[in-house]
Parts: sequence; C-alpha cells; structure tokens
Amino acid sequence: DVLGRALDRLYKTDRASLLTKLTLSAIKKFEINTDQMHNDSTTVKFSGAYESQHPKAVQLKRGHSKDHRPDLKQLVYSLSIARDGAIPMHFKAYDGNQTDDKTHWETWQSLRGLLGRSDFLYVADSKLCVAETMRKIDREQGSFVTILPRTRSEVAEFGEDAAASRVRWQSIHSQRVRKGKIDHFEAAEGLFQMREGYRIYWYRSSEKKARDKQDRDSRIAVARSQLLHLGNAKRRGPKSEPAMQKAVDKIISRYKVGNWLKANVITEEIERFKQTRKGKATHSSLFKRTIAKVVKVSVIDDLDGQARSAAMDGIFPLVTNKNLSAAEALKAYKFQPSLEKRHSLFKSVLNVAPVFLKKNERIEALMFIYFIAQTAASLLERELRRAMQRKGVETLPLLPEGRPTRTPTASQILDRFEHRSLHRLFHRSRPVKTFAEPLSVDQAAVLKLLEIPTSEFT
Repeated sequence: DVLGRALDRLYKTDRASLLTKLTLSAIKKFEINTDQMHNDSTTVKFSGAYESQHPKAVQLKRGHSKDHRPDLKQLVYSLSIARDGAIPMHFKAYDGNQTDDKTHWETWQSLRGLLGRSDFLYVADSKLCVAETMRKIDREQGSFVTILPRTRSEVAEFGEDAAASRVRWQSIHSQRVRKGKIDHFEAAEGLFQMREGYRIYWYRSSEKKARDKQDRDSRIAVARSQLLHLGNAKRRGPKSEPAMQKAVDKIISRYKVGNWLKANVITEEIERFKQTRKGKATHSSLFKRTIAKVVKVSVIDDLDGQARSAAMDGIFPLVTNKNLSAAEALKAYKFQPSLEKRHSLFKSVLNVAPVFLKKNERIEALMFIYFIAQTAASLLERELRRAMQRKGVETLPLLPEGRPTRTPTASQILDRFEHRSLHRLFHRSRPVKTFAEPLSVDQAAVLKLLEIPTSEFT
C-alpha cells in the first residue's frame, strides 16, 4: 500500500523536470561524454485485461510485441543512451501500439532540450530512416546515422549492380568477434545517395556474409522438404489442386523463399487396371481400366533469384547527413548492440516483468523508477571498468566459480555482495556489538577500485 501511494505521488509530480535534473547531475558528476547518443525501444508485456485505464496515463494495448507475445497487452519503453559507458540519458513510456518511426523526432527534441545542444550524433535503427524525420533533424543542425530499410528502391538498384559485379570494395576495418574468428568489413567505392540527398555507405561483412548464406540454405532446405512432403499420397491433408496450392503458398510465405524456389502444383492422370474377377489372372481374364487424378508438387530452384540474393550476402547500408568517413559511420553504428545490453539489464537483471499493478498511472511511474535503476547499474559498470583501466587491473574474479572477467557487469558486481549480512547485538535498547562477515578478496578489490570505504560493509 505504501509503495502504491508513493507511485501515485510520483505520477502526479513533474517527472520531466526530475528526469532532467537527475541526468544533468549524472553528466556533471561522472563527466559523461554526450557527443553520441543511441536510441532504441523495447516492449513490456502485461498479463491482465486492463479494461479500465486512466486516459492521461500510458495506455496498455496490443501491438508489435518484441517479447513475441502478441496476445498480451504491452507498453513501449523507448531508451536513449550515451556512447560513453552506455549510460541511460532519457526514456519515455509510450502506448503499446506506438511504432518507432513516430517517436524519433520527439526523442531527438527531448535530447536537444536535455543537453542544451544539437550537435550530438543521433544513432538509431531503420525506423529513423523516414524522410520527414531526417529532414527535421537536418534542418535543426542535428546529425544522424541510421540503417537504410530494405524496402527502399536504392537497395534494389544497388543489388542489381552487385549482381552484375559492378561494385568495387575497399577494406576499412577488422575486428575479432570470437576466438579464432575475425570479421572483415569492406566499403563500396564511389558516391551513393538517397533520393533525399543523404549519403549512403554500403558495407560488406565477412561474418554476416556467412550467416546470410547459412540462413538462406537452411530455409530453402526446410521449405523444399515440406513442399515435397505435400505430394506424399499417404499423408493426411489437402488433396484437391486449390487446397494444395494454398498449402504451397503458406509454406513459401512462412519461410520467405519465394525468390529462391518455384513450386508448381500439377495434376497427373494415372492409368490403372483392375481384374474384374477374383483369383489368379489368366490369358482370358478381363480387366477394368480406371483413370486416377493425383495432385503433386514440383519444386524447382530459382538459380537466378538465389544468385541475386547471394550477391547481397553480408551487405548492409548506413545513411548519414554528417561529414563522416565510411569507417567512422560504421564505428558509430556498431555501438548500437550495447543498447540491447541495457534492454537485457531492464528485463533480465532488474526483472521489470511481471508487473503486479492494476493502475496504469502507477505503471507509468514505475517505469521512471526502472530508468533510475538502469542508470545506477550502468554507472556502476562504467566506474568499475574505468578504475580497472586506470590501475592496470586486467580481470576480476566475478564470474561463477571465481572465473575472471575483463568486463564486469552490474549483475556480476551486485551478485558478489548479495548475501552479505550484518548483525547487531543489543542489551535492552543499548547496542553492544556489531558482527559482520569478513570481506572476501574479490569484494575488497571491487570496493577499493570504486573507492568505497570498507567500513560501509564491516
């Protein structure tokens, strides 16, 4: 009840001003670089009916579920982080059916007002690549990097050039992705532009190329197997030609192989002869001739379509309005997965769902508290890692079984201190003695790096 009343008061207060004050205090205290900002959204699912909701609070609705639960209502949680330490800078909770392409202009304006500047680099996914949104940001002297959607005509035009081997590639960057594997990045030579006039950089990744080929081969193999199985006369299922065609279209649509496989439904007439009488056939036996119609599926590889797709394996385009080189634009966008780590912190470590609240006003206030928790956890990570670099500490034994890690996370740090206990002995109302567990070696090392006095824990 106390928590509920506190959330009610938090909802009614000026949370926008509170968010600004908290963020600016963090920027000043921890000297956070805000030259590059990243934005992405996730969804929070709710299992209740929520039929009666406060009209001015965030509305829980069904929409595109990133939790893969389209049957549940949800809200959209939009988060912006600074590249420096992936520290959360701004958030907003939107109605559950809100799409990202409608939020980027509002988010950019909020960041500009928060930071008091417009010269930061705004990085987001393909939902930012909307002509009106990019034009507004560009008009206000803002800069952005985003990915070009596959539905744009510029992608088809470049695909034709790639299939015809009219594109020349230049190596620009290599990075280690896992043990024994190096991802090599190339950029297409020449000047490429959108119809709106913004610069396009085309990249080819060796690791993405291998993944694209493996994904295509796997989908073709599964789709072919299921299509051929439709022609099995002993199986249950559609037998007529229209019903069979519907089943074929469903398989092709499910695995998205329409450009790689051609499936034709054909009806064959099979001639059969059956003896009119029982017994062993002789030279004088009579036979009855029947014609049976059998519906079959013929599957043919579309070699031209597969070759066109293979020419685009590993290729992805980035769009920017800033005077960046191909390597600089790529480096800016490659930090975007760090934002996914913050969403993972939000859902897996902080456990935002399930939410046991009925009022959507309290739910909206609760999202504010989770933003503060994300910020605190992110700052904890950043400060510990920076301290390790300053003092030359390569690893800390924070993984299970005391295994070392070069990049300790907030979850690993907090887990190490989770089960500490403190006992106080009282005689009547007078404290007599305090008992505390001795600090372990790794706990003492973390506190020393964070410059936290050990007396706080002992």
